Amino acid sequence: MVLLSGTAHTAEDAGEDKPWLDDSHEYVSERADNLAAWMDSFFGVNRVDEEAPYSTLRLRVEPEWDEMDGWDTGLSLRGKVHLPNLNKRVSLLFSDDDERTGSDDLLIDRQNAPDDIALQITGRERKHDRIDFKIGLRSTLHPKTSVRYRYEKPLSESIIGRFSQEALYRTDDGFASETRGDLDTILDDDKVLQWTNRLRWFEEEPGVSWNTGLSLNRRLSNNRVLGYYTAISGATEPGYYTRSYGFGLRYRQNIYRKWLFAELQPSYFWRRDEFEDKRNGSAAILLRLEAVFTRDWD
Repeated sequence: MVLLSGTAHTAEDAGEDKPWLDDSHEYVSERADNLAAWMDSFFGVNRVDEEAPYSTLRLRVEPEWDEMDGWDTGLSLRGKVHLPNLNKRVSLLFSDDDERTGSDDLLIDRQNAPDDIALQITGRERKHDRIDFKIGLRSTLHPKTSVRYRYEKPLSESIIGRFSQEALYRTDDGFASETRGDLDTILDDDKVLQWTNRLRWFEEEPGVSWNTGLSLNRRLSNNRVLGYYTAISGATEPGYYTRSYGFGLRYRQNIYRKWLFAELQPSYFWRRDEFEDKRNGSAAILLRLEAVFTRDWD
């Protein structure tokens, strides 16, 4: 088993035509030189794990205190396992929950996300774009299926743009869609500014929900990162209103082993869950302990 710490695999150079998985390795290794990709990998962004040509499982324990809701402790197993004996393009996703953004924790709606399981089939992957199909079960045992298109390309030497569109069908909630747009700006060798945006539509809900967040992440060393962020979320119905806005800090580092991480995330948000509710300020602090197990299938 190969254990990784915020780093990506490197592909072997070959003059002959490379199979699909080798192309994936080459794409990941090229992106590994980019600070934004390194940050995403270090923080364990869901999208990075889903698109990586290796298997990753993340076991997380997340005690959290919220001024409004009190104490809560979450335990989750997330990640992806390649199934090369079945097909090199097929993998098994754990907790492929569409309540989360797939990018980071900054834009998550403040609600418990379901634990899902799904098969992911990569229909096409090229240097800048990718199409994935998913079929699985939600924690409520209702089937769901989706197709997702992602396009990513450097806009300059220091700016990377990313766009994705996903269409979903869930037997309990009907059709839905999610549109994302991200910009990563490299400030220097150790700092990256990341702007993340999301629009979500559900057939059985009025209007569209939206989220936007800005984070400044600084690499203190190869095993420590400090980030500052601000985020805001809202909906267009009933009436255009803001659900929450606030700011926070994230500190993450390796502890004892390369595969073991600790993360501290204090934040303060002004929230109202419904249009009629009164907005209240709420402090929160999240402690995350994470064990990361990564293996290259070959």
